[in-house]
Amino acid sequence: MKCSLLFACFAVILVLSLKPSNALKKMEVNLGQSQMLKCDMSYHHEINWIRMDDQAKPKTLMVMGLKNDGAMSVAWNFNDSHFEGCVVDRFIGLRIYQVSESDLATYFCAASHNKRMEFGEGIRLQTPEKLTQHGQDEGLFSSSGEKFHSHVIIAVALSCGMLLMVVTLIGVHIKTQKRQI
Repeated sequence: MKCSLLFACFAVILVLSLKPSNALKKMEVNLGQSQMLKCDMSYHHEINWIRMDDQAKPKTLMVMGLKNDGAMSVAWNFNDSHFEGCVVDRFIGLRIYQVSESDLATYFCAASHNKRMEFGEGIRLQTPEKLTQHGQDEGLFSSSGEKFHSHVIIAVALSCGMLLMVVTLIGVHIKTQKRQI
């Protein structure tokens, strides 16, 4: 029984210590200025830049790659007066000219190779005001402030299950000891 209680405590501590994925990086931007995003995927593949905001479905902004001679090749650009492909530190990047409110979203780059897409780290563009309003670490709440992170829900469910199991074991132990007397 002590082993079960110890296991339950260990499981609760383990699950509560989990943190949300760091697959999303926050970047501070100033409205009206240009901003460059760097893709952490290999430039040997075709790169897709995708924007996701809270109200709309994901949108492909640009498809690009490098030619054999190292020159940038843009296969498609949603708005070539606002977005430009570039090379940054041997990685393919996306330059956004004059960042506006509609650009405050999450951006992903994805490398397509042999009919397969692999996504890079997400970058969330936010103004300094929004960063201080939400904080760098949002704690238990999502950016909307409405939902718990999934690891907290899992921890609560596991804790309740373990508690129920321990109470049941104690009850069975007490009943069997009374019968033996």
